[in-house]
Amino acid sequence: MEKWIVLYESIYRRYIPYVIAIPLIVMTTVIFLNAIGRKLSIPFPITVELVEALLVVSVYFGVALVALEGGHVNVTFTTDFMTPKNKAMLDTICNSIAAIAFCYLAVSAWSIAWESIIIFEYRLAVMRFPLWPFKALFALGLTLMGMQLIINSIKSYMLYKGRSDYAAIS
Repeated sequence: MEKWIVLYESIYRRYIPYVIAIPLIVMTTVIFLNAIGRKLSIPFPITVELVEALLVVSVYFGVALVALEGGHVNVTFTTDFMTPKNKAMLDTICNSIAAIAFCYLAVSAWSIAWESIIIFEYRLAVMRFPLWPFKALFALGLTLMGMQLIINSIKSYMLYKGRSDYAAIS
């Protein structure tokens, strides 16, 4: 299990920043072209729809990367006084609760995405804009977050049980 976790996280760390960055570059370009186009009275079509859809990819694939890195905003004035074992226990409990919540959200999102895929849902704007791929990507992002929280729970639990390090966390 530990080798699988290390492999999964190394692949995620290597490729997901590109999955996050490419939509950001596309969004920036589209918004730039739209700003120039508005000044020339020829705005870029489907700007709002495209930016909304690409933002889903950047945000929901990014939150799993943040969880993997252990980077989040937290206030440690109470946990600073805890022993490492108690911190690991608290991390296990919190990551497990969050994993349950995100797995529930992912199941719901997959249900909605599947319905959207079946009917090839589009948004009617200046042009027809497909929504179904982005609903599937949203569900995938929530699934990846749930998986990462499960992995974080396992890592924290192993530290709680006395391991000095587990899957590159100590």
